[in-house]
Amino acid sequence: MKIKKKRNKLGWFITFVLILIVGWVSFMFIGPRKQENSHDQAQSVQRTDQEEGYITSNSSKEAVTSSENIVKDTGEASTIKLNSKEGGDKFTDLSSGSFKIYKANNVEVLKTATSIDAPAFTLQEVMQKYPEALIMNASGFNMSTMHITGFQMNNGKLFKDWGSDKRANNAFVINNDGSSQIYDSSVPASTIIENGGKMSFSFGSVLIRDGQIQKNDGSVNWMIHSFIANDAQNNLYLIISDTSTGYDQIMNKFKELDLKNAVVMDGGGSSQMAFKGEVVYPSQDQRSVNDFIILK
Repeated sequence: MKIKKKRNKLGWFITFVLILIVGWVSFMFIGPRKQENSHDQAQSVQRTDQEEGYITSNSSKEAVTSSENIVKDTGEASTIKLNSKEGGDKFTDLSSGSFKIYKANNVEVLKTATSIDAPAFTLQEVMQKYPEALIMNASGFNMSTMHITGFQMNNGKLFKDWGSDKRANNAFVINNDGSSQIYDSSVPASTIIENGGKMSFSFGSVLIRDGQIQKNDGSVNWMIHSFIANDAQNNLYLIISDTSTGYDQIMNKFKELDLKNAVVMDGGGSSQMAFKGEVVYPSQDQRSVNDFIILK
């Protein structure tokens, strides 16, 4: 009996050792393959500056370049007559609460920046030159180099293409016929120009496109923001939201205005607006900026 018990114990011990050996071998051969697969999957995505973190590497939003010639300077800026589909007052003040809002109908539109290193001006300097106009800051700029950011064209000529900035992947474009629309960096400059693009304003996210609210990327927050927008009748809207307005309140206001397209322009201390010789929203730090949109 004692011998039999010893044999049983020895058998259980040998079985246990064999199980350990098989488990160790399986781990050594199968484990690395799983790690390799995980590594391969990680290589199929890339980092992005979007709030949601990752996008697939073949995203349609990736910046494209075109064969379109980039000029150093587009020459003296010229105006485009906005083609609104309805009549009405040239300017309508729709400001209320924490919003400065002006609606423009069949106005002439001017973009001040004509080159990547366009000089910066104060709002007062621009007001002196255009005393009867509605004026607001527009495209952003790099405060260390003072170079304008985003997709930039004026007078129908391209002076800055997509892909040169991580953030500015959208543009509000006004065409030769006075119509206006939004483009993103998946559309090459050559196509935009073929479609009649005359001037562009570029900086931040698209909030509304073709009447559809876009995904909130978190870039519109409690800070001061400037916006360029239009409605279905192609009336143009210049809008500034004050500090602590926030995304929800901004989108509720845009819904009330029934906007078709809305794009975020430069904000913070850059946000500033004047109407017919009077400052209606001053820069918080008297900032000079490179690009203004002027309606007259």
